[in-house]
Amino acid sequence: MSQTYFAILTDRGEAKLANAQALGTQVQYSHMAVGDGNGNLPVPDRLQPALVREQYRAGLNELKPDPLNASQIIAELVIPEGVGGWWIREMGLYDADGDLVAVANCPPSYKPLLAEGSGRTQVLRMVLIVSSTAAVQLKIDPTVVLATRAYADSLIAVHMLSADPHPQYKTEVATQAEAEAGANNVKRMTPLRVFQAMRSAAALATEALRGVLRVGTQAEVDAGALDDVAVTPKKLRWGFSISIGQNGYIVLPTWLGGLIFQWGTATTSAGGITGWTLPLAFPTGMLHAYATLQAASSIIATPIVNKGASTQSTLQIGLSNNANGWLSHPLSVFVVGH
Repeated sequence: MSQTYFAILTDRGEAKLANAQALGTQVQYSHMAVGDGNGNLPVPDRLQPALVREQYRAGLNELKPDPLNASQIIAELVIPEGVGGWWIREMGLYDADGDLVAVANCPPSYKPLLAEGSGRTQVLRMVLIVSSTAAVQLKIDPTVVLATRAYADSLIAVHMLSADPHPQYKTEVATQAEAEAGANNVKRMTPLRVFQAMRSAAALATEALRGVLRVGTQAEVDAGALDDVAVTPKKLRWGFSISIGQNGYIVLPTWLGGLIFQWGTATTSAGGITGWTLPLAFPTGMLHAYATLQAASSIIATPIVNKGASTQSTLQIGLSNNANGWLSHPLSVFVVGH
């Protein structure tokens, strides 16, 4: 049974290869073309100067000896997915002079266009038998060469098996002392070493030196003993509150003891001691209370404050004179507690 699909050198290809072997030079193979055979499967002819009907030509992607046969070379062409719309039935190999040096036919294959609803990147290879692969040289434009999947996989396999695939990168880790010293410019810094270096470089702030401080706890702020922690506005204000009015109060922050000062106007009862509700109930208790006549009058009386009978929210007060007994009159009240 005769062979249907095959590749041969043309007469020009044979002559150039023989001449290169005789002179010790090389033939530069540079391009590869494909054609549709004008609708028919062509038979390669060593005398043909061109393809029957060429459809696409581009620079070779790769030219290499066959790893399984030292007397064969493999020429590779990659057709991108944006090119097509025709059948592939023939292939041609061209040298740097533009001469057809090898021709082949192949099983018909349609190269679609993306606009037709399908597209693919197609790789074509032509295998040629030559007497010496040393007389063949690849001439390419490196800007248009594409890496095939097999080529990329082979490089990755070599990369993965290498003990040190990136010798240009730093692999020795700096010690803590070297990281904190900051003088070595060769060794690698891990996240831990970076943290240690930053912590070492960040000096504690003093009255004479800028630096960093830890934020103090509320208990430390209230104690007021430390001189090497920072106080935030929130902790500085913690516990402070104020209400300004005829009846009001001021609550000092916790670091000032949390004292509470309250004031207001209380009207006494003619029936005796009565309770006046404080603007703010003391969380712990009352310390001192004072009351005075609020308006100038001819009344001769003594404000009475019964602190012992008072509660955290109520002050017991009254106004008394010896002639008329208990009187009803407004008093100005000031109370201290916590």
